[in-house]
Amino acid sequence: MKVRVRFPSRAQMKKIAFSIVLTIALSCNSTGVSSRYISETDTSYSEDIRAVSAKINANPKDAELYYKRGNTFYYEKRHSDAIADFELAIELNPKQPLYHFRCAETWVAMDSTNSEKTKYHLTQALSLKPDYHAASALLAKYYLARQQYTEAINLYKTLIEQPEFADPAFVMMSIAYKEQKDTTKAEGIIDRALTINPENFDAVMQKVLILNDRNDAQTMAWANKAVRMNEFSDEALYTMGLLLQKELKYADARSFYERAIKVNPNHVYAHYNLAVIQSLFDNHQDCIEWCDKVLDLNPNFDKALALKGYSYEKLGNKKAALQEYKAALSINPNATLAKEGLKSIQ
Repeated sequence: MKVRVRFPSRAQMKKIAFSIVLTIALSCNSTGVSSRYISETDTSYSEDIRAVSAKINANPKDAELYYKRGNTFYYEKRHSDAIADFELAIELNPKQPLYHFRCAETWVAMDSTNSEKTKYHLTQALSLKPDYHAASALLAKYYLARQQYTEAINLYKTLIEQPEFADPAFVMMSIAYKEQKDTTKAEGIIDRALTINPENFDAVMQKVLILNDRNDAQTMAWANKAVRMNEFSDEALYTMGLLLQKELKYADARSFYERAIKVNPNHVYAHYNLAVIQSLFDNHQDCIEWCDKVLDLNPNFDKALALKGYSYEKLGNKKAALQEYKAALSINPNATLAKEGLKSIQ
Protein backbone atom coordinates (compact mmCIF):
# COMPACT_ATOMS: atom_id res chain seq x y z
CA MET A 1 0.00 0.00 0.00
CA LYS A 2 1.43 3.34 -1.03
CA VAL A 3 1.24 6.24 1.36
CA ARG A 4 0.45 9.45 -0.40
CA VAL A 5 2.33 12.42 0.98
CA ARG A 6 0.64 15.75 0.49
CA PHE A 7 2.86 18.83 0.53
CA PRO A 8 1.36 22.19 1.51
CA SER A 9 0.50 24.59 -1.27
CA ARG A 10 2.42 27.83 -1.80
CA ALA A 11 -0.36 29.78 -0.10
CA GLN A 12 -0.28 27.42 2.89
CA MET A 13 3.51 27.75 3.10
CA LYS A 14 3.21 31.55 3.25
CA LYS A 15 0.61 31.22 6.03
CA ILE A 16 2.91 28.86 8.01
CA ALA A 17 5.90 31.17 7.57
CA PHE A 18 3.87 34.17 8.72
CA SER A 19 2.67 32.19 11.74
CA ILE A 20 6.26 31.31 12.71
CA VAL A 21 7.41 34.92 12.38
CA LEU A 22 4.42 36.10 14.43
CA THR A 23 5.14 33.53 17.16
CA ILE A 24 8.78 34.65 17.36
CA ALA A 25 7.73 38.28 17.47
CA LEU A 26 5.25 37.64 20.26
CA SER A 27 7.79 35.66 22.29
CA CYS A 28 10.17 38.63 22.30
CA ASN A 29 9.54 42.14 23.51
CA SER A 30 10.36 45.32 21.67
CA THR A 31 13.31 46.12 23.98
CA GLY A 32 14.86 42.66 23.71
CA VAL A 33 14.44 42.06 27.47
CA SER A 34 13.60 38.57 28.67
CA SER A 35 10.89 37.53 31.08
CA ARG A 36 10.58 34.62 33.50
CA TYR A 37 7.23 32.91 33.74
CA ILE A 38 6.09 31.00 36.81
CA SER A 39 2.49 29.91 36.88
CA GLU A 40 0.49 31.26 39.80
CA THR A 41 -1.10 27.81 40.04
CA ASP A 42 2.21 25.91 40.30
CA THR A 43 2.10 24.47 43.82
CA SER A 44 5.79 23.51 43.73
CA TYR A 45 6.29 27.16 44.68
CA SER A 46 5.20 28.82 47.93
CA GLU A 47 2.05 30.88 48.20
CA ASP A 48 4.14 34.06 48.43
CA ILE A 49 6.02 33.21 45.22
CA ARG A 50 2.78 32.43 43.40
CA ALA A 51 1.23 35.71 44.55
CA VAL A 52 4.11 37.79 43.14
CA SER A 53 4.22 35.61 40.02
CA ALA A 54 0.57 36.43 39.28
CA LYS A 55 1.51 40.12 39.26
CA ILE A 56 4.58 39.45 37.09
CA ASN A 57 2.52 37.48 34.58
CA ALA A 58 0.14 40.42 34.29
CA ASN A 59 3.04 42.88 33.91
CA PRO A 60 6.18 40.96 32.83
CA LYS A 61 8.31 44.09 32.28
CA ASP A 62 8.06 45.45 35.84
CA ALA A 63 11.59 45.25 37.30
CA GLU A 64 10.39 45.89 40.84
CA LEU A 65 8.19 42.79 40.76
CA TYR A 66 11.14 40.58 39.80
CA TYR A 67 13.13 42.21 42.59
CA LYS A 68 10.35 41.43 45.09
CA ARG A 69 10.10 37.82 43.94
CA GLY A 70 13.91 37.53 44.08
CA ASN A 71 13.79 38.69 47.70
CA THR A 72 11.15 36.10 48.49
CA PHE A 73 13.25 33.37 46.88
CA TYR A 74 16.27 34.61 48.86
CA TYR A 75 14.50 34.31 52.22
CA GLU A 76 13.25 30.86 51.20
CA LYS A 77 16.93 29.97 50.54
CA ARG A 78 16.22 29.28 46.86
CA HIS A 79 19.28 31.24 45.87
CA SER A 80 19.55 30.20 42.22
CA ASP A 81 15.97 31.33 41.64
CA ALA A 82 16.66 34.56 43.50
CA ILE A 83 19.66 35.33 41.29
CA ALA A 84 17.63 34.63 38.14
CA ASP A 85 15.02 37.17 39.24
CA PHE A 86 17.52 39.78 40.43
CA GLU A 87 19.38 39.54 37.11
CA LEU A 88 16.11 40.02 35.24
CA ALA A 89 15.32 43.06 37.39
CA ILE A 90 18.78 44.44 36.50
CA GLU A 91 18.18 43.75 32.81
CA LEU A 92 14.91 45.68 32.97
CA ASN A 93 16.32 48.50 35.11
CA PRO A 94 20.16 48.49 35.10
CA LYS A 95 20.36 51.83 36.94
CA GLN A 96 18.97 50.55 40.25
CA PRO A 97 21.94 49.95 42.64
CA LEU A 98 19.78 47.97 45.09
CA TYR A 99 19.22 45.21 42.53
CA HIS A 100 22.98 44.80 42.05
CA PHE A 101 23.56 44.76 45.81
CA ARG A 102 20.93 42.09 46.47
CA CYS A 103 22.30 39.99 43.61
CA ALA A 104 25.79 40.20 45.14
CA GLU A 105 24.43 39.29 48.59
CA THR A 106 22.82 36.20 47.07
CA TRP A 107 26.07 35.09 45.41
CA VAL A 108 27.73 35.43 48.83
CA ALA A 109 24.93 33.45 50.50
CA MET A 110 25.46 30.66 47.96
CA ASP A 111 29.14 30.54 48.98
CA SER A 112 29.74 30.39 45.26
CA THR A 113 33.14 29.92 43.66
CA ASN A 114 31.95 32.46 41.09
CA SER A 115 33.33 35.33 43.17
CA GLU A 116 33.72 37.61 40.16
CA LYS A 117 29.93 37.90 40.01
CA THR A 118 29.92 39.20 43.59
CA LYS A 119 32.62 41.76 42.80
CA TYR A 120 30.95 42.82 39.55
CA HIS A 121 27.56 43.54 41.11
CA LEU A 122 29.05 45.37 44.10
CA THR A 123 31.23 47.58 41.92
CA GLN A 124 28.20 48.29 39.72
CA ALA A 125 26.14 49.24 42.77
CA LEU A 126 28.89 51.62 43.93
CA SER A 127 29.33 53.14 40.47
CA LEU A 128 25.61 53.96 40.50
CA LYS A 129 25.61 55.11 44.13
CA PRO A 130 29.10 55.95 45.48
CA ASP A 131 27.80 56.47 49.03
CA TYR A 132 26.18 53.01 49.16
CA HIS A 133 27.88 52.05 52.43
CA ALA A 134 26.29 48.59 52.71
CA ALA A 135 27.78 47.74 49.31
CA SER A 136 31.18 49.08 50.42
CA ALA A 137 31.01 46.93 53.57
CA LEU A 138 30.21 43.78 51.59
CA LEU A 139 32.91 44.53 49.00
CA ALA A 140 35.44 45.08 51.81
CA LYS A 141 34.48 41.71 53.30
CA TYR A 142 34.89 40.17 49.83
CA TYR A 143 38.41 41.61 49.55
CA LEU A 144 39.28 40.46 53.08
CA ALA A 145 38.14 36.89 52.30
CA ARG A 146 40.37 36.94 49.21
CA GLN A 147 43.31 38.30 51.24
CA GLN A 148 43.31 41.55 49.25
CA TYR A 149 44.08 43.44 52.42
CA THR A 150 44.98 46.83 50.96
CA GLU A 151 41.68 47.07 49.08
CA ALA A 152 39.74 45.94 52.15
CA ILE A 153 41.48 48.40 54.49
CA ASN A 154 40.90 51.31 52.10
CA LEU A 155 37.18 50.63 52.14
CA TYR A 156 37.07 50.17 55.92
CA LYS A 157 38.82 53.54 56.36
CA THR A 158 35.85 55.20 54.67
CA LEU A 159 33.32 53.14 56.63
CA ILE A 160 34.68 54.02 60.09
CA GLU A 161 33.52 57.57 59.39
CA GLN A 162 29.93 56.37 59.04
CA PRO A 163 28.24 55.95 62.45
CA GLU A 164 26.04 53.04 61.30
CA PHE A 165 29.01 51.08 59.95
CA ALA A 166 31.85 52.21 62.22
CA ASP A 167 31.69 49.45 64.88
CA PRO A 168 32.01 46.47 62.50
CA ALA A 169 34.40 48.39 60.21
CA PHE A 170 36.89 48.94 63.04
CA VAL A 171 36.77 45.23 63.92
CA MET A 172 37.19 44.04 60.35
CA MET A 173 40.03 46.50 59.67
CA SER A 174 41.77 45.21 62.81
CA ILE A 175 41.40 41.64 61.52
CA ALA A 176 42.90 42.69 58.17
CA TYR A 177 46.01 44.02 59.95
CA LYS A 178 46.14 41.00 62.25
CA GLU A 179 46.05 38.67 59.22
CA GLN A 180 49.13 40.51 57.96
CA LYS A 181 50.86 39.89 61.34
CA ASP A 182 50.72 43.59 62.23
CA THR A 183 49.31 43.12 65.73
CA THR A 184 50.42 46.59 66.85
CA LYS A 185 48.17 48.27 64.29
CA ALA A 186 45.44 45.72 64.89
CA GLU A 187 45.37 46.46 68.63
CA GLY A 188 45.60 50.20 68.05
CA ILE A 189 42.48 50.09 65.87
CA ILE A 190 40.61 48.02 68.46
CA ASP A 191 41.59 50.45 71.23
CA ARG A 192 40.34 53.33 69.07
CA ALA A 193 37.07 51.47 68.46
CA LEU A 194 36.59 50.89 72.20
CA THR A 195 37.35 54.54 72.98
CA ILE A 196 34.56 55.56 70.60
CA ASN A 197 32.17 52.83 71.77
CA PRO A 198 33.11 50.81 74.88
CA GLU A 199 30.06 48.59 74.24
CA ASN A 200 31.35 47.32 70.89
CA PHE A 201 31.14 43.61 71.76
CA ASP A 202 33.05 42.35 68.72
CA ALA A 203 35.86 44.79 69.50
CA VAL A 204 35.99 43.45 73.06
CA MET A 205 36.26 39.91 71.68
CA GLN A 206 39.11 40.95 69.38
CA LYS A 207 40.85 42.59 72.36
CA VAL A 208 40.60 39.28 74.25
CA LEU A 209 42.16 37.36 71.35
CA ILE A 210 44.99 39.88 70.89
CA LEU A 211 45.81 39.84 74.62
CA ASN A 212 45.63 36.04 74.76
CA ASP A 213 48.08 35.72 71.86
CA ARG A 214 50.75 37.43 73.97
CA ASN A 215 49.70 35.87 77.30
CA ASP A 216 48.78 39.24 78.74
CA ALA A 217 47.65 39.29 82.39
CA GLN A 218 44.60 41.36 81.43
CA THR A 219 43.19 38.66 79.17
CA MET A 220 40.90 37.08 81.76
CA ALA A 221 39.44 40.45 82.81
CA TRP A 222 38.54 41.28 79.21
CA ALA A 223 37.12 37.78 78.65
CA ASN A 224 34.91 38.23 81.73
CA LYS A 225 33.76 41.56 80.33
CA ALA A 226 32.80 39.86 77.04
CA VAL A 227 30.70 37.25 78.86
CA ARG A 228 29.02 39.94 80.96
CA MET A 229 28.21 41.91 77.80
CA ASN A 230 26.70 38.89 76.06
CA GLU A 231 26.15 35.75 78.10
CA PHE A 232 24.56 34.07 75.07
CA SER A 233 27.57 34.44 72.80
CA ASP A 234 28.93 30.97 72.13
CA GLU A 235 32.31 32.45 71.20
CA ALA A 236 32.58 34.47 74.43
CA LEU A 237 31.66 31.38 76.48
CA TYR A 238 34.02 29.15 74.50
CA THR A 239 36.90 31.63 74.84
CA MET A 240 36.37 31.81 78.60
CA GLY A 241 36.46 28.01 78.73
CA LEU A 242 39.68 28.02 76.75
CA LEU A 243 41.34 30.48 79.11
CA LEU A 244 40.23 28.51 82.18
CA GLN A 245 41.51 25.28 80.61
CA LYS A 246 44.83 27.02 79.98
CA GLU A 247 44.96 27.83 83.72
CA LEU A 248 44.21 24.14 84.48
CA LYS A 249 40.81 25.05 85.96
CA TYR A 250 39.15 22.15 84.23
CA ALA A 251 35.83 22.03 86.11
CA ASP A 252 35.20 25.72 85.37
CA ALA A 253 36.33 25.29 81.76
CA ARG A 254 33.95 22.38 81.32
CA SER A 255 31.07 24.49 82.62
CA PHE A 256 31.72 27.22 80.04
CA TYR A 257 32.10 24.72 77.18
CA GLU A 258 28.78 23.16 78.12
CA ARG A 259 27.16 26.61 78.15
CA ALA A 260 28.64 27.33 74.72
CA ILE A 261 27.13 24.09 73.40
CA LYS A 262 23.71 25.00 74.81
CA VAL A 263 23.85 28.23 72.82
CA ASN A 264 25.34 26.58 69.74
CA PRO A 265 24.96 22.77 69.62
CA ASN A 266 27.19 22.71 66.52
CA HIS A 267 30.23 24.25 68.21
CA VAL A 268 32.82 21.67 67.19
CA TYR A 269 35.69 22.97 69.31
CA ALA A 270 33.65 23.14 72.51
CA HIS A 271 32.76 19.46 72.01
CA TYR A 272 36.37 18.60 71.25
CA ASN A 273 37.78 20.36 74.31
CA LEU A 274 35.30 18.53 76.51
CA ALA A 275 36.70 15.30 75.04
CA VAL A 276 40.24 16.51 75.83
CA ILE A 277 39.31 17.24 79.47
CA GLN A 278 37.80 13.75 79.84
CA SER A 279 41.00 12.19 78.49
CA LEU A 280 43.13 14.21 80.93
CA PHE A 281 41.26 12.56 83.80
CA ASP A 282 41.46 9.10 82.20
CA ASN A 283 37.71 9.06 81.54
CA HIS A 284 38.37 7.40 78.22
CA GLN A 285 34.92 6.04 77.51
CA ASP A 286 33.48 9.53 78.04
CA CYS A 287 36.26 10.92 75.86
CA ILE A 288 35.28 8.54 73.04
CA GLU A 289 31.65 9.60 73.33
CA TRP A 290 32.57 13.28 73.08
CA CYS A 291 34.84 12.53 70.12
CA ASP A 292 31.93 10.80 68.42
CA LYS A 293 29.85 13.97 68.88
CA VAL A 294 32.66 15.98 67.30
CA LEU A 295 32.82 13.58 64.37
CA ASP A 296 29.06 13.73 63.89
CA LEU A 297 29.52 17.46 63.33
CA ASN A 298 32.72 17.14 61.31
CA PRO A 299 33.75 13.65 60.13
CA ASN A 300 37.13 15.01 58.96
CA PHE A 301 38.22 16.43 62.32
CA ASP A 302 41.55 14.59 62.48
CA LYS A 303 42.31 15.63 66.07
CA ALA A 304 39.10 14.00 67.29
CA LEU A 305 39.96 10.80 65.41
CA ALA A 306 43.46 10.77 66.91
CA LEU A 307 42.16 11.47 70.43
CA LYS A 308 39.57 8.74 70.04
CA GLY A 309 42.37 6.37 69.01
CA TYR A 310 44.38 7.41 72.07
CA SER A 311 41.45 6.63 74.38
CA TYR A 312 40.91 3.25 72.71
CA GLU A 313 44.61 2.52 73.19
CA LYS A 314 44.40 3.41 76.88
CA LEU A 315 41.37 1.12 77.23
CA GLY A 316 43.44 -1.71 75.69
CA ASN A 317 41.52 -1.86 72.41
CA LYS A 318 44.49 -1.72 70.05
CA LYS A 319 42.51 -2.76 66.99
CA ALA A 320 40.07 0.15 67.37
CA ALA A 321 42.94 2.51 68.21
CA LEU A 322 44.80 1.50 65.06
CA GLN A 323 41.71 2.15 62.95
CA GLU A 324 41.23 5.66 64.40
CA TYR A 325 44.92 6.56 64.12
CA LYS A 326 44.97 5.51 60.46
CA ALA A 327 41.78 7.47 59.77
CA ALA A 328 43.33 10.58 61.34
CA LEU A 329 46.51 10.21 59.29
CA SER A 330 44.57 9.72 56.07
CA ILE A 331 43.16 13.23 56.65
CA ASN A 332 46.29 14.81 58.11
CA PRO A 333 49.56 12.90 57.61
CA ASN A 334 51.20 15.21 60.18
CA ALA A 335 48.76 14.47 63.02
CA THR A 336 51.29 14.12 65.87
CA LEU A 337 49.13 12.17 68.33
CA ALA A 338 48.11 9.70 65.63
CA LYS A 339 51.71 9.22 64.44
CA GLU A 340 52.96 8.62 67.97
CA GLY A 341 50.05 6.29 68.75
CA LEU A 342 50.66 4.28 65.62
CA LYS A 343 54.31 3.75 66.57
CA SER A 344 53.43 2.69 70.11
CA ILE A 345 51.02 -0.10 69.08
CA GLN A 346 52.75 -1.49 66.00
